[in-house]
Amino acid sequence: MTNFAGAPDIAAIGTEASIGRLMPMSAEAMKFVALPKIDQTVRQWLSGVRFPVEPSHVAIAKMLALDVALMTPSMLGTTAFDRLVKSLRDRPASDMAAAALLRQSRHRMARVAKMRFEDMLTGETYKMLASPGFDAGADGVVFGRYAVAADGFAVACGPAINIDPAAEAVVRGIARVNRNILSNPLRCAEAVYRHVVRLGASAKPEKPALPFRPDEEPLDALAAEWAALDGEPGADQRAQIRGFVDSENLVDALISVFIAREAGAKRLAAAYRRIAAEIVAFMALRESTGSARFSLDRATAAVEAAIAARRCDQEVRDLLAELRTQARARSATKAAATPTDLDRLMQRIRALREKTVEQGCTEQEAMAAAEKVAELLDRYGLNLSELDLRKQRCEGIGVETGRKRRGPIDDCIGTVAAFFECKVWAEIDFDGAIRYIFFGMPGDVQASAYLYDLIVQAFASETLAFQRGEIYRALDSGPRRSATTSFHAGLAHGIVDKLEKLRAARDAARDQSGGTALVPVKRSILDEEMEQLGLSLRSVQAPRRRVIGDAYGAGKEAGEKFEYRAGIVAE
Repeated sequence: MTNFAGAPDIAAIGTEASIGRLMPMSAEAMKFVALPKIDQTVRQWLSGVRFPVEPSHVAIAKMLALDVALMTPSMLGTTAFDRLVKSLRDRPASDMAAAALLRQSRHRMARVAKMRFEDMLTGETYKMLASPGFDAGADGVVFGRYAVAADGFAVACGPAINIDPAAEAVVRGIARVNRNILSNPLRCAEAVYRHVVRLGASAKPEKPALPFRPDEEPLDALAAEWAALDGEPGADQRAQIRGFVDSENLVDALISVFIAREAGAKRLAAAYRRIAAEIVAFMALRESTGSARFSLDRATAAVEAAIAARRCDQEVRDLLAELRTQARARSATKAAATPTDLDRLMQRIRALREKTVEQGCTEQEAMAAAEKVAELLDRYGLNLSELDLRKQRCEGIGVETGRKRRGPIDDCIGTVAAFFECKVWAEIDFDGAIRYIFFGMPGDVQASAYLYDLIVQAFASETLAFQRGEIYRALDSGPRRSATTSFHAGLAHGIVDKLEKLRAARDAARDQSGGTALVPVKRSILDEEMEQLGLSLRSVQAPRRRVIGDAYGAGKEAGEKFEYRAGIVAE
């Protein structure tokens, strides 16, 4: 145990003698706390609470906010208890010992049973002593500020509250344990107290009464508008849903269905259900393009979290499952049978893609394989009629980059999509990683993802060859990273130039064979389905990069060099 200068050893006084002074000494420490800061914290915690806030609720919030304030370091790094210790002069030993116990107290999550204290994050166990004035928490899972005295007893040094699994999950999602010590106890306390104030520690909060706040909440305003309709929402009204497509709005709409039903507002309940159904259908559509941001599995996880937090009951989960089933049925109705020839073509492209990922390839092999796949697609296109083409539906494939920053390889993305007459866009995943979505006819999309894999493999193999070469080895260790980046920039530009030349040659060959007749039809289908996705795309200019001339030139030469060596052949 750490003692402050001049403090008696708590063990010498006895823990039971010192804990009787914990409450008075804690009250004395309040003079070192800025009370307006506590009121500000309470207002922040209560903001957005939809159930009625009683005076007792505010009192609990202030108590918890004070507990956080007592442990929050000042700009000099000292807490209120640190300053209390320094201010003590000629005080009884029990006061000094109690102040030391408060100073060493930390927020913990524990399981309490018959005065046995088990820290649920570190695994430590102690016997407990009752603290006059402080509730140590009833048997069960508790969160609060505890100290462990030198004689091995756990002592509550502040308010301790019983928490439910949802609040426990909040702690576990933030807690960091290092060498059997919780390294961020204050952050855990702020998060769990905010959660408890907003949602309740274990009791289910009261549901808000109708009407809601259509003047303040856009979702409520949309529900009120749809409830006033005589029939089903029109296309323009359904288009409004695009501004509400995320898991949070979906959960709110689902919960509101049952709140409105219980209040007897049948039309409003039906409106919320329509809104939820449209959100689910739109998320299912975007998910089918390969998007990770519009995952219905994430929406389901959000509903489960709401149930755990006692915001809603299992009936909300059942409604979401029902709406997901309807969305899948709607999608199946729209989908047409894929032509057998296209099935075989796509299987061949997938097989090529798997082989490429396993074996790797050089830049020349990537270009040869791309040309071969383009030839397969063109050959298939010549056998299609406009009717056959219109039976197909556009698809999407998401490709992971594993990167959070753009690199030279990203300069190839637009050209890859154009090479196979697809659309492409980037999305930022929830972890900040870049993800590209190729969208177009089924075979074209598979080919685009395949070509992207080829280019990734080509970057790996060509970079390895460059780093074994004279230009790279002649450099000191400092400039080598810039040289590699310069090589990548040149390689990307060389690949782009080569793909554009291949595309021009391909277009010329199709003109001669009459294979371009269906190109306008394909583009119109793609434009129509892009419109349904409701995307607002904007072009991003590739960044200007300062490069090392020799390294860039080596990369450009590697990208432009092409001798037909079909390292990967589709037969």
